[in-house]
Formats: sequence, structure tokens, C-alpha cells
Amino acid sequence: MRAVTRLTTAIACAIALVAAWTTNLAAQERLAATWPKSANAEAQALIDRGDELLGEQSYSAARLEYEAAIELIRADGDFPSTALYRIASSYWHEAKPQTAAKHLDDLADEAATFGDLVSQVWALADAAWIHGQVGHKIDMDVRVERLRRLLKSAYLPAEVRQEVMTKRLGEATTLIEQ
Repeated sequence: MRAVTRLTTAIACAIALVAAWTTNLAAQERLAATWPKSANAEAQALIDRGDELLGEQSYSAARLEYEAAIELIRADGDFPSTALYRIASSYWHEAKPQTAAKHLDDLADEAATFGDLVSQVWALADAAWIHGQVGHKIDMDVRVERLRRLLKSAYLPAEVRQEVMTKRLGEATTLIEQ
């Protein structure tokens, strides 16, 4: 029975990934539009190279570039939100949703320590979305509950709140509005 459950879960995950899949070009455009560029030119060059490798489906190589960028950005005392997000994205595109969600959770936690509410909200929303896609309702609900509080913050730009609610949460939006 356990093997059947695992197989069913794996098949459901594969179907969800295929259904939700976007082209690499569209994914790169979304990444570029959502997350800020690094103030460190060398780190930004590493992120850009990682994006190229991600587009070529060289996921491990892309992560090495992002990790190098993270080291440079942290050495400057800054929060490497873009590079951290790109690592999570690379796992998503490599069809490893659990690992992607874990990295998004870590990103959300680190964003909170830096006071970066926008990055925290996007990371939690994306992690919730991933858990919903692979059928992990309890894990999704935990993230939605955290989002419920964050989306009510007066410090969160209204356009970010609206975009997160419409583009990421869909059906979960009614839970947040309650």
C-alpha cells in the first residue's frame, strides 16, 4: 500500500510539474522582473551567468554561480534575496519541488531577519503554491497562515499584496481574506 501511495504521489507530482511548467525563457523573464538586481556588480554577473545556465537546464552549475554570488553579497552585509530565490527556482525547474519549497522557506526566514517583507511574502507564497501543486495541503496551509498575517501589514505595498493574492494563492486567497 505504501508503495502505491508513493507511486501515486510521484505521478501526481509529475503531472503537476508538467501542467505548471513554463518555458525557460518565460521563467527567466519572471525571475528578472520579480527580484532586484544586486548592488555588487560581480555578484550580479554571477547571477546573470547562473540564469544563462538555468536556461540551458544546467541546474547544478547554475546553483554554483548563485552560491558564489550569495557569498559576495553577504560579504557586503547585504541580503542575497535574488540569488537565494534563483537557487529555489533551479530546484523547481529540475523537478525537485520539495527542495525548492525548503529553500523558499529558508529564504522567507532569512528575509524576516533582514526586515525584507516583500521577499518574505513572495517566498512564502511560492512555497505555499508549490506545496499546493504537489498535494501537501497541511504544508500549504501552514504557509498560508503565515501569509495571512503578513499580507495584512501596512508596510507591504498594496500592489505586492494584490499580485501575491491573485497570481500565487488563487483559491487560498479566500482563506487569507477571512
